[in-house]
Amino acid sequence: MNEVKILYKDEFVVAVDKPSGLLVHPYWKETNEKDSLMARVRDLIGQKVYPLHRLDRPVSGIVLFGLSGEVVKNLQLHWHFANTKKEYITLCRNHITEPGEWNFPLKNDKDVEQKAKTLYWPLAQFEDTTLCRVQIKTGRKHQIRRHFARRMFNIIGDTHKGNGPMNRKFREEYDLQRIFLHAWKLEIEHPETEELLKLTCPLPPELATVLEKLGLSMEELQRKLSES
Repeated sequence: MNEVKILYKDEFVVAVDKPSGLLVHPYWKETNEKDSLMARVRDLIGQKVYPLHRLDRPVSGIVLFGLSGEVVKNLQLHWHFANTKKEYITLCRNHITEPGEWNFPLKNDKDVEQKAKTLYWPLAQFEDTTLCRVQIKTGRKHQIRRHFARRMFNIIGDTHKGNGPMNRKFREEYDLQRIFLHAWKLEIEHPETEELLKLTCPLPPELATVLEKLGLSMEELQRKLSES
């Protein structure tokens, strides 16, 4: 499994690039699994860390940790501020031609509906897929995957809500062995300085390679992100 890379660190927080396939922290249902992002970051920096949020196991990208419980409490307050941005890059099936939003509820594990809002901007269209920048205004379980799937724009590589034939095509033709969903940007007020902490994380090689095979270079992607 790929190594964990530190994106930012000071005396209060540390942000890392989570590789696909790694849990942020062990779940009680998976007690036999000892490897986790939290354990790796702890070993990497030599001190205990406290996760502010999670990414699903197959998703890669930015995860922010506090270096104390008090710092995380402050971050959790900032998490819901209007100037906090949580953005992803994803590849979905079918064509999305205009920016938009999905603002319909999703049920939690107790079958209770919760408000959920997802914004999206198409960056590039290919033969039968669209590359999108996505911003979530709420943090429901599998929110992006479920919102996109409900509108028939299934995320490529999603084994739960995805489209089987499309997933197989990308495994066989593009060697994509994971979901195409990456947390590329996080902006949040720093818990101590209250300045806006702006973090970005490039696509991992396995996703960048897919786009390059589709005809989109990383330089062109950066240009599209800056213009969207």
